[in-house]
Amino acid sequence: MKSAIIIRCPLAAFILLSAAVLHAQATREYDFPGTYKKRSAQGMAIHKDTAFLLNDQGHCRIYDLKAKTMTAEYDLASAAPGNHANCASFGVEYPKDNAKYPALYISECKAPYRCFVESVDENGSRLIQTLQLKTSGFDEKIADWFVDPAQKCLYVITHASKVTDDKGTKSHIISKLPLPSLREENVTFGKKDILDQFEVTFTNLLQGGAIRGGFLYLPVGLHDTPKHMERKDRDRAVVVVDLKTKRIVKTVNVNASVPHEPEDADFYNDTLLMYCGQKGGLFKIPLD
Repeated sequence: MKSAIIIRCPLAAFILLSAAVLHAQATREYDFPGTYKKRSAQGMAIHKDTAFLLNDQGHCRIYDLKAKTMTAEYDLASAAPGNHANCASFGVEYPKDNAKYPALYISECKAPYRCFVESVDENGSRLIQTLQLKTSGFDEKIADWFVDPAQKCLYVITHASKVTDDKGTKSHIISKLPLPSLREENVTFGKKDILDQFEVTFTNLLQGGAIRGGFLYLPVGLHDTPKHMERKDRDRAVVVVDLKTKRIVKTVNVNASVPHEPEDADFYNDTLLMYCGQKGGLFKIPLD
């Protein structure tokens, strides 16, 4: 089936495009818990055979994906009540004290909407850089920061800026930023630093995301509870954004096979895994 998606670009009028909505059967590949020590599941990033699972306020669990076991856990250096740790993304540069893992980018998600860049391994973490966007506009209200490893840049997406229709469709601003060297401890981007910017709209509740091959993969939606059943943003899916054409090209609906709240996603080899809340699990998302 098809659904209409409205894309807003800064140099163009409204364009009505059609993006495929695919209903897919996701499979639970890993049983790692979502809610942990009474903290909700949030960000996830994968490097080789290792998954870093984050919980609200910045608690980190490290899992060996081959052995399916937890190898370490600790509070991140950026851990704080206001750090929602909503999204996690590995960068391309390795910290000077860490040859095992690239720097990890963690989205605060709450004001002042910063990104915490940390050196992480099984022994703990160290805060090495803090990023923030200040424009005096809504585009600085960032929900998620993502590293695009191919372009060696950053993309950020805002919380919903407005609701565009009676179906509850929300507008989100996506901005492209340069990826600073890890030698810079505190980086504040301004409007002049924005390399590109556009808007996308979708109904579902925004969660985390990951970039691969020029596409941004956004897990969205909510788990089913009596209070969520009437919400227009509850459908669980992965929204796929083409960063070159600046439009949504596909929505993979997994409502029937994923009972828990989507939180974040990343690729393990060529497989997209989605980290979920509540009883958790990493779910394999079919993209074809």
